Amino acid sequence: MSQASTAEDATALSTRRIAFMVAALVLAVISFQLNATMLGPAYYDIETELGKGSFAAMSTYFYLAGAVANVVLIRWSDYIGRKRVMIGILALLCVGTLLCVVGTTLPVVLVGRVMQGACNVTFGLAFLIMRERLSGAVFGVCCGVVTSVNGGVAGVDALLGGFMADRFGYRAIFLLILVIGALGIVFGWKAVPADDPDRTAAGRMDWVGAALIGLGVACLILFISSGGDRGWSSTMTLAFLVVCIVALVLLVVVEKRVATPLVDIDQMRSRLAWPLIVATILNMGSFMVVAGFIILKIAEDPDSGFGLDGTTTAIMFLTPSAIVQLITAPLIGRIAVRIGFVTVFRAGIVASIAVTSLLAVFADDKGMLVILMAVFGCTFMGMTLTAMSVLGVTQAPEANPGSLPGISNAAFGVGSSVGFAWAAPVVGTGTLSSFPTALWICAAIGVVTFGVSLILKQRPLETGPATVALRH
Repeated sequence: MSQASTAEDATALSTRRIAFMVAALVLAVISFQLNATMLGPAYYDIETELGKGSFAAMSTYFYLAGAVANVVLIRWSDYIGRKRVMIGILALLCVGTLLCVVGTTLPVVLVGRVMQGACNVTFGLAFLIMRERLSGAVFGVCCGVVTSVNGGVAGVDALLGGFMADRFGYRAIFLLILVIGALGIVFGWKAVPADDPDRTAAGRMDWVGAALIGLGVACLILFISSGGDRGWSSTMTLAFLVVCIVALVLLVVVEKRVATPLVDIDQMRSRLAWPLIVATILNMGSFMVVAGFIILKIAEDPDSGFGLDGTTTAIMFLTPSAIVQLITAPLIGRIAVRIGFVTVFRAGIVASIAVTSLLAVFADDKGMLVILMAVFGCTFMGMTLTAMSVLGVTQAPEANPGSLPGISNAAFGVGSSVGFAWAAPVVGTGTLSSFPTALWICAAIGVVTFGVSLILKQRPLETGPATVALRH
């Protein structure tokens, strides 16, 4: 895709069309994101009905599916078009959500969660569509708008999730998600520009590579999950590790020989790519676990925590951080276009380390945790997550736009699975010291993450001219 074509596409969209398109992309992202944010306050309701450990299992397979789908489907969209993949994956989300509504056993619900998790690709697709259609500050602000819902819809979703779980049970949440998913299909079909045949990549989709990397990523996540449950020396755990290693070795061999590889191995080895992938895994395995698991456990645990219900948990700990993120993320996106997304990424990591350390110090102080989680909404959800979400797109070469976003977005799922795998045993001990211990571990991982981010090299932003004359 050339700079000229980017500029032409950007000027072809009026301000009204841009707003309509971004609104549709946000709705598609929300369709996925509600599956993560709304279920948090329903933690104990899910565990009561589906059995102990069901929430962690649902989360593990949910993020596993997202990891595999990102690697395969975002790259596939280079060949068949972004819009087609987005509409198709939203349809799959609706089917999976319906299974979660009618399912009365954990295996059935897990199948539904796998289908829902695949919809994680809406984030990467949204950023790719905006990179192709928008430019300059407009691109930065709109990326911030999309990222701002990554932690929830201004906290209303978490609050509503707590209310619905307390009064109607967790299935009511899935019914709402089903409606939102159906609306996402309608709005996406109407508002997202049609796929341009001239944009599609030449050659064929590398399905052998897709199968190998999908198998490798899945077995990596299952290795981590199985190690936490069965022990790291168990036969099942070691089997997952062996299959993972074999699949990834074969992937390197295959990708070196095909004309249009799924993964550009040379690109992945550069400072433009691998530090981002590693830092993403570490961020999701530490800071995201703070907001998505540890704080929820502190709030709702009746023995060593505060023993709050789902609604109160959402009001005190989830809604404030989501509101802060909603306000700051568009501003962060605009700033990042000027000073660099890598710079913002590093600054967010440092600030998140500081806040997480304070959370560990004040883990038994309800008032301080409320304040600190609101700040966390800026440092991690607003700064780090905005930059991390966009970097997969901006660091990718223009000639091969879908490869790096797929891998970097898969790292979100791998990191989340890693986080649940290590945090569940630590927090699950139920002692007063388990919560600050888990938070200190998150801060320590954050220090390593910052070190990795220093290796990351910034690619000049290629989204068209800095200013665009839009037709009103």
